[in-house]
Amino acid sequence: MKIHAAGLVLWPLILAGGAVMQAGAQQTQPQARYVSDDESGSGANRNYAIRRADADNPRTTSTEPLNSCGDSLSVALQQGTPEFPCWANIRTVDRWNSAAIVSGLQPGNDMSVNLPKYEPSTFKFTTGGFSGFSFPNAGPGKAYGGLAAGAVVLERRRWQFMAEDGGGLADLKAGGNDYLVGLNRAAIRATGEFNPRWTWQGTATNTYGTDAARIVAPLDFRQVGDAGVPAAETVVYGLHSGRVTTGEDGGKIRYEDSRRSYWDFSATHTYTQYNADDFLVQTARASAEYLHAVTPAMGFGIYGNGEHQTGPLECSLGGAGLRWLDAWGTHANVNVSGGVSGASESCGKRAQFVGSAAVYVRFTDSTDLYLSGGRDLSDGILEHTVFLGTGAAGVRHSFHRVVDIRASLNGIQGVDPTTKQSYHGTFVEGSLHYRMGLGFSQEMEIRSYKVAGTPTNDRTIAVFTLWWTPGKTAQVTTARASLR
Repeated sequence: MKIHAAGLVLWPLILAGGAVMQAGAQQTQPQARYVSDDESGSGANRNYAIRRADADNPRTTSTEPLNSCGDSLSVALQQGTPEFPCWANIRTVDRWNSAAIVSGLQPGNDMSVNLPKYEPSTFKFTTGGFSGFSFPNAGPGKAYGGLAAGAVVLERRRWQFMAEDGGGLADLKAGGNDYLVGLNRAAIRATGEFNPRWTWQGTATNTYGTDAARIVAPLDFRQVGDAGVPAAETVVYGLHSGRVTTGEDGGKIRYEDSRRSYWDFSATHTYTQYNADDFLVQTARASAEYLHAVTPAMGFGIYGNGEHQTGPLECSLGGAGLRWLDAWGTHANVNVSGGVSGASESCGKRAQFVGSAAVYVRFTDSTDLYLSGGRDLSDGILEHTVFLGTGAAGVRHSFHRVVDIRASLNGIQGVDPTTKQSYHGTFVEGSLHYRMGLGFSQEMEIRSYKVAGTPTNDRTIAVFTLWWTPGKTAQVTTARASLR
């Protein structure tokens, strides 16, 4: 294991979110929508009550064999419902679900957040410890550390606020020396509505700590369909000495043009910094998109967007593209978007393709599979490439709601526009997670990191994490809307 020397104390959550709208049909039922006080008529009230009743019984509950949360931290925090989504849902803006008009689950995007009329606020906390050691393909090394995380949901009549913060410190033993390393991840999201036609969402996320700690710390997750999966940039964990700082903040506003059509307006800002390399890249994005549901399960969209990346990987893009979303009941769905953008000279070619695609398949109540891929500005994830291509595949299986396993493969690829040198790497992971009772749960993982051109950073690591959640959160009963 390559030695990375740096220490830190946990960094508090200091982020602020912009305005963004949340939609996203992560349930097979129609999404719940708040009806304003001045909206009258027994038909409208009845429809709202039906939608609210559906939301009171989310498909992902404690009795569902396969939890939508893919990471043990979210499970330890008892997340995985529309009212209390997983970490992967809270933190992601750019891949937020733009397909609320489609009733099926939409891959590559975020979970729906309902706005219950009388939902109490909730706080959950968990703590744990982990240990890890490297296999012979890298220098011998061990790490021991402690973890803690908390999540809160605040509900009001027309808005919802969520925040999650988790971090830890570890003693890294390598080359006969001890190093104090640490990592903290945080995310906040606020969702609400101005009126039944105008809704908004704002989010902010941050990761700060020693890059070496990311190798053994709980992984960062994204949402693909109904599965929380490791982020594609996991490949580069541990490549840099010193500290790493990454984050994203942004906002989205949605206008409901009709029952089948929406306008989305969004803006995001991402940043990546490796302090030891004096490296900082920031990327700003803005887009406007029109979405229309052709059928209850299929939608099409057209969008225009602009992007600007600063720093040593400077590049500006502007163009348009198309989106296609489709679902086949609760068993499969697809989300594809892409287009051609005009590019500045520093980008390399003057015309660049950017887009993403994801497929989610649920074989049974206890087994699912996902595929995803994309190409966009690199956001500085790889220090030498302006654009970054990503690909991922994985499968999950649950045994009687007590034990679940997953396996995933992630890859990244980029080209230096000046030297034309290609950079690529892979991350392979297998996990066994089980619940032990009395608030305890255990996860055992095998992680393999490999990046071409950096053989000293190739490594295979075993990580053991034990979580303990004090007490049990009482299940919230939601008061339903009156039929009057």
